[in-house]
Amino acid sequence: MNEGLPDSVREKLKVLRVKYVQSLPERIEALATALQNLEQRGGFHQETFFTAQNAAHKLVGSGETFGFTGLSSTARGIEVFMENCIQEQRTLSTEEKKQVEALFQELAILAEQAQVEISVSIPAGTQKGNALMQNSFSPDYTLRENRSILLWKSDALYLEDLKEQIGFFGFPVEIVKSIDGIKEHLEKDLSVVLIVGIDSIGNDPNLLKEFSLLKGGCYSDKLRILYLSEEDDFKTRLLAIRHEGDGFLSPPFDIPRLIEKIDSLFDGTNEIPYHVMIIDDDPEQISYYAMVLQQAGMVTSVVTDPTNVMKVLVEEKPELILMDMYMPSCTGEELAALIRQQEAFVGIPIVYFSVEKDREKQIAAIRDGRGDDFISKPVKPEHLVTVVKTRADRIRKLRYFMERDSLTGLLNHTQLHIRLVSELDRARRLGTQVVYAMIDLDHFKHINDEFGHLMGDHVLKTLSRLFIERLRKTDTLGRYGGEEFGIVLFNTNLENGMKVLNEVRESFSRIRNRGGGKDFYVTFSCGIADFPRFPTAEALVEAADRALYIAKKEGRNRVVRAS
Repeated sequence: MNEGLPDSVREKLKVLRVKYVQSLPERIEALATALQNLEQRGGFHQETFFTAQNAAHKLVGSGETFGFTGLSSTARGIEVFMENCIQEQRTLSTEEKKQVEALFQELAILAEQAQVEISVSIPAGTQKGNALMQNSFSPDYTLRENRSILLWKSDALYLEDLKEQIGFFGFPVEIVKSIDGIKEHLEKDLSVVLIVGIDSIGNDPNLLKEFSLLKGGCYSDKLRILYLSEEDDFKTRLLAIRHEGDGFLSPPFDIPRLIEKIDSLFDGTNEIPYHVMIIDDDPEQISYYAMVLQQAGMVTSVVTDPTNVMKVLVEEKPELILMDMYMPSCTGEELAALIRQQEAFVGIPIVYFSVEKDREKQIAAIRDGRGDDFISKPVKPEHLVTVVKTRADRIRKLRYFMERDSLTGLLNHTQLHIRLVSELDRARRLGTQVVYAMIDLDHFKHINDEFGHLMGDHVLKTLSRLFIERLRKTDTLGRYGGEEFGIVLFNTNLENGMKVLNEVRESFSRIRNRGGGKDFYVTFSCGIADFPRFPTAEALVEAADRALYIAKKEGRNRVVRAS
């Protein structure tokens, strides 16, 4: 299916498939927990059965989307049992329990086989349905997958210092001294930023030409080059431009500014894929459109039964809905109306696609505001991708400005609280732990007074960037207000939370800032509390805030757990 595709597209498909397989242990655990809850409940409890059905359904759709048809069909067998019980308002019979258990064991084996297929190890105990691992932070959690920073070997005095300072942000950094060494990283990594001191090689035109050939060849989508120079003049900058330079910096090498530049270079090669939900009762059609969008680098959730739409919307949070106009159980217009009645989904674009050729009917479908666009089947792949990208990009930008703090890019206070409540609900369902941390910069007023508010903003952005790079993508980061931040660490315990935040705190205290012609360093204090010891969002925030107060009182620059 992928024959004839550009290397960059095949690479994106491979990465999406690998990420899905890496998520299988968590998906299997969610289903195991749901099935265990059925057993513990004893009698029929509709919500418990819905939870189990949804966990199975997610494996059905996602397994089909990513090419694991055996896993999908096995999960479907479990989903059918759940659906029958819900419809008949009854529990599983003894024989049905045996069949569900057999299906689950087969599902776990198929998931393990998928992990082996992509050479990713499956956590021990997944097949048996053990509780989620509490020590979920691995030793390498700080390193961003498939991203590398390479420093070209030179006699520049700042080289080792740069390596250390950049390393505080969790980037994998390596000094290379050959073109072959760069190629090795480009072969195995999705994105590489090469930092070159142009002064030390400016008189070697052949070497500069080799950099240009790398950037202009088959690695153009993966490589970015950042030139550094002691000389900030027209001639040097022009030399960098002529040799494929994506950025240029001169001393003093302010580390936060360098990290911002590196981030901007990575952003062009690691854009988060758009997430599209496709609703169609025809499995073959839905598989085709899912593949088209996946080949364009998007993530898809597929729904063949409209009654499951709301559950998938809540769990997956897509940025756009691609919907068939005519389905046996309801029309697209009816389903769109149902979705629009939910306040949380009013802003999600809905694009209809159908064999309907009557232009008046097409216009009528979007006239009432429930739908946003109409595509006629068969859809040309390039047209589908263009429409979806345009609409999804617009809603992503709107969401960003509505939900994010304008300075740091982290969630604002309101969204942070909403996400905390949501994560606690998920933790209750899965029987796992959550750690909440309150962070406050030490002596921040002094920084503003001595170096100015622009430098104060610069420090806030540096800490935000450090959190983003050093924590997991599944963690929630928000700006609580002023110089205070809130962090939600899902599926980890208090001990791990202390360890991780202390490591980030120590790294932050060693990051060199520069203002008013001199270097200075900043620290932060932190208070943390854990769920279920503190059972509600309000109790958790209050406990973390009390612990933060103690950290300040005891001398700052420390992490204190709530008592």
